[in-house]
Amino acid sequence: MFVSLGLGSVIASTVEAAPWVAVISRHKNIVFPSVAALLAFNYWFSIVRPRQMNCAPGDVCQIDSPAMRWNRRLFWLSVAIFVVAVVITYSMLIWVSFQPE
Repeated sequence: MFVSLGLGSVIASTVEAAPWVAVISRHKNIVFPSVAALLAFNYWFSIVRPRQMNCAPGDVCQIDSPAMRWNRRLFWLSVAIFVVAVVITYSMLIWVSFQPE
């Protein structure tokens, strides 16, 4: 699929420059749940915990401060990237399993 999109050379260059990427891809059944656990902790840390804190207006820890808004944006961006990575990885595995040999 990547070759048909013209991305075969990009994948080959990435694996050549960073061979550990191939090792990580072999352990995706451990990597994805680990990342999901870290995102769950980050959800508590950046969304739940600040609502329970008693910060004065203008403090960095206050829920409406610019820093906290950026934390929430970056968290949701991370979740979106994670979901896209999981969907693409496992849908490609399913797609390849249905291909004739």
